Amino acid sequence: MVDPPARRRRARLVRPRGKRGGAKHRKSARGIKSEHAKVIAQYHALEKKIARAPPNERARLVAEQRALGGLAAYQDQSTTGGAVIRGGESGKWCVKVLKEIWPLHRRVQLLDVGAIAGTAYAAWPGFVEATSIDLHPRADHVIASDFFDFPVPADDAQKFDVVGLSLVINFVGDLHRRGAMLVHAHQYLRPGGYVYVVLPLACVTNSRYMTHEHLGAIVQSVGYDIVRQEDSQRLTRWLLQQRDPRATNAVSPDVAALFWDGTVFKKRELRAGAQRNNFCILYP
Repeated sequence: MVDPPARRRRARLVRPRGKRGGAKHRKSARGIKSEHAKVIAQYHALEKKIARAPPNERARLVAEQRALGGLAAYQDQSTTGGAVIRGGESGKWCVKVLKEIWPLHRRVQLLDVGAIAGTAYAAWPGFVEATSIDLHPRADHVIASDFFDFPVPADDAQKFDVVGLSLVINFVGDLHRRGAMLVHAHQYLRPGGYVYVVLPLACVTNSRYMTHEHLGAIVQSVGYDIVRQEDSQRLTRWLLQQRDPRATNAVSPDVAALFWDGTVFKKRELRAGAQRNNFCILYP
């Protein structure tokens, strides 16, 4: 009688040292995320306090902000934490929507505000021609300028088709200045141009003073129609289009007279809850 063939032994699996799987051996991505979020949250909190503080208190708060590393540290955390905090480069969604609605055969002229390194639209050079500005640029081609100080183009031919305010409004400490930023954007747009607004999703889903509906009311009050609005896991994105200016008898009307319908937006609690944040936009 012939014995049956011996069963082939399964080779023992030996993992290389340092390559073991499982949650126990993986570096915690959540820890990295929380560190990015912590630095950015601290910077934002101090920015708001500085905007409201009297002169004698402001110096101490500025020193505390500098101890965190100042704006450079904030930008580093925003850039290195891109996939987590900023949702990656935010230009992709804007370009996708514009390609669906853009009627002209020329490139989109876009003013990217708060651009940091000016890379958000670099992947689409044939479709978008971006002018990038930032308070403290991290690349040579980015112009050092505050949005409110950036020169207003002399005529429509030099203006922009789109003003990008991606993760910019929430960075401003002065709540009234946040609303003024939306109004100020009109001055850089060709008639019927677009404003692209991006905010952390929690600004509209977990704020005491803001909801999707309330933000929609604000942007419509200051002269925009909502073309497209979409939320991702961490961001809320809004593409707005400038409406026709209001009729006025003034010889040189300011931009608010042309586009704002007069509605006053004050700080009003819309959702209660101890765990809510305090994001808010006021105007005028």
